[in-house]
Amino acid sequence: MTKESVIKLDMFINHKDVSTGKYFEVRDPGRYSEVVGLVATGSAANVNDAVCAAHAAFQSWKNVPLNERVERLLAAAAELDKLSAELAVTLVREQGMLLRETTRDVGNGIKSLREVATLAESFMQTEEFEDEESVVRVEKVPRGVVAAIVPWNAPMGLTMGKVGPALVTGNTLVIKPSPFAPLATSQALKTIAAFFPPGVINIIHGEGEVGPALTRHPLVRKISFTGGTTTGKAVMAAAAESVKSITLELGGNDPAIILDDAVPSDVVPELIKGIFPRSGQVCYAVKRVYVPAGMLDTFFETLCEAVDQFKVGYGLDERATLAPLNNRNQYDFVKGLIERAKQSGATVRELGKKLDVANWNNGYYVSPTVVKDVAPSAELVLTEQFGPVIPLIPYESEEQVLQMANSTEYGLASSIWGRDVDRAFRLSSRIEAGVTFINSHARTALGERHMPFGGVKQSGIGRVRTTVGLAEYIEYHAISLNKKACRP
Repeated sequence: MTKESVIKLDMFINHKDVSTGKYFEVRDPGRYSEVVGLVATGSAANVNDAVCAAHAAFQSWKNVPLNERVERLLAAAAELDKLSAELAVTLVREQGMLLRETTRDVGNGIKSLREVATLAESFMQTEEFEDEESVVRVEKVPRGVVAAIVPWNAPMGLTMGKVGPALVTGNTLVIKPSPFAPLATSQALKTIAAFFPPGVINIIHGEGEVGPALTRHPLVRKISFTGGTTTGKAVMAAAAESVKSITLELGGNDPAIILDDAVPSDVVPELIKGIFPRSGQVCYAVKRVYVPAGMLDTFFETLCEAVDQFKVGYGLDERATLAPLNNRNQYDFVKGLIERAKQSGATVRELGKKLDVANWNNGYYVSPTVVKDVAPSAELVLTEQFGPVIPLIPYESEEQVLQMANSTEYGLASSIWGRDVDRAFRLSSRIEAGVTFINSHARTALGERHMPFGGVKQSGIGRVRTTVGLAEYIEYHAISLNKKACRP
């Protein structure tokens, strides 16, 4: 990579680029020797400037008519469409995923802006009730400055899933992209910002003091955070200082339950789509698979045969069907899980084909791995792997598998696989999760429109998507008129 091809990115505050003179490197996860970008490192003072700009802009933006807010958002989405191919390539180089996955992420982000625009008009209507004694109105009003903190694994979709609802409901934003994938997201946000008044959209970067300064700032009235549960707890504690509203989309350890009437050869092709998207780096990807004991060996072999078809390589290599992990910490963690599983005596199969052996150690490449003969309480089973490794655990009865599926502090997504649909629905209702899929592990088109997404227990607070997600960004103002008093 030439020096000229490196993207240099400053912060964006009140419609102005802000440089601090200090930059951190963003490297290509699939070609780690190459620097993709240099990103300005912010400070608590920068955070304060961004929040104050957003707060000042909120005083007028909240009064802009809803139809104008929607029109601006739709115009921004149309402009992003023109840049989508370029953004997807940048995202591969900074994030590491396959081009078709980053293309989908960019497309999902644009789609979410349009979806929320269609929901806003009916959702934001004031409700009015009247009887002989009184009139009651319930207004929906914006909260104020929203701090949006997004991760690296699906940054475009997740960022726009916060930006759209915040803007159409009349809030302003300070957005902190992940330092592991800030480039494409920031470029997209600056494109959107051009359609809105100064201060409505602000972008900050950095670690250390930046995150706490944002989540603790007294003028921030709402935090929307997607990321790990440990960081989510810190965000929640910071929000408590000034009683901010929070939406936390946190980690998952998502179980898939294979029922005894399932046919392995039918289930496996769909199941692997739920295990290995983005190389397993998806909060709601399948993290553990429970299989009837009598079916375990057959299911294991069928799954291994399918997983062995993966071709592991660089995200821009058209031959690749599985890409590297995003960063060194995640790579070391996943590799450690695999090694410790081997040491425990588990059966571990590292599968797939390496496309570029010579470049293998110049990226965070991990072979897709299937594990059996592992205890239900093993680290690999109870942790969130966030990588291409999946354990299979046998069970003897419905009661046992439900107990194991619900045994963690996570409760994001889950899935049940079998031919008896009534049985699957019955068991689904007993799973402790925000979402349960049957015979898939992904949202359908109907689900995209009607399924609120979020977790229970330590997988999060609140929901995203649909009008339920829009409600996270507003306050309800109830007004009551006593007809009998002060008559004219």
